[in-house]
Amino acid sequence: MKKNKMKVIKFFLFTGILLASCNLYADTFKEEKKYILSVKLPLISKISVMQISTKLSNTNNEKYELNFNVRTLNLIDYISSVNGDGYVSGSINNNIYIPDLYKYDYVRKSKKKSVSLKYLNGKIIEEKFTPEFDKNKLTPILNKQKDNTIDPATLFLRLVDLSRINQCTENIKIYDGKRRYDIIFNEKKLDNQIIECSAWQNRIGGYKKDKIDPLTNTDIVKIKYENVSDNKFLEFYTKKGLIEISIEEIN
Repeated sequence: MKKNKMKVIKFFLFTGILLASCNLYADTFKEEKKYILSVKLPLISKISVMQISTKLSNTNNEKYELNFNVRTLNLIDYISSVNGDGYVSGSINNNIYIPDLYKYDYVRKSKKKSVSLKYLNGKIIEEKFTPEFDKNKLTPILNKQKDNTIDPATLFLRLVDLSRINQCTENIKIYDGKRRYDIIFNEKKLDNQIIECSAWQNRIGGYKKDKIDPLTNTDIVKIKYENVSDNKFLEFYTKKGLIEISIEEIN
């Protein structure tokens, strides 16, 4: 009986040492950043309308977790008030973020909403929305068009890191639970100080037939980075008609 107890004690002791060793050698990188989304209209100075705060954890460059927060700063006619909190987790394969779970709870126009997406082997295996929306009012999306897509938060993570979009050559498929679109890169410009990547948005489906939202429906996409060793992110810029939107990191 005593021998069995000793074996149990040794087993738990060994397990504890093993777990401690795993935690000791796990290389976890954590980073917090803040960004400002601004809007420029004709004859009006650029206005800061939203703040985006992010907390990224990266373990051994194999797993990632991102918590993010969105807060409206100033209201203008073309941008609705949005306040929300989100979370995404997933794996890192060949330096590319691939989501396993995406959640976003937010309030827009005084209405509480939420979306949750679960992924497995490049496919979405579960979608939850609160409240449910009327798909008949949106342009259609086929189920197969959702395969190998990523969520908007993972898209943002990739765009702010030049190495994770393969130096402006990686075309990206995005699905946010409602809209399905591609970001397709088509040009890269270099000068002594800046790298500028140009892209366009290919809208697949999930868009309102009678309304254009400048945050999700753009004509021009540009991302700028410093042309130095670390290629620091400088600006994400989009334009729809006369409306210009930019996202920049703040210290």
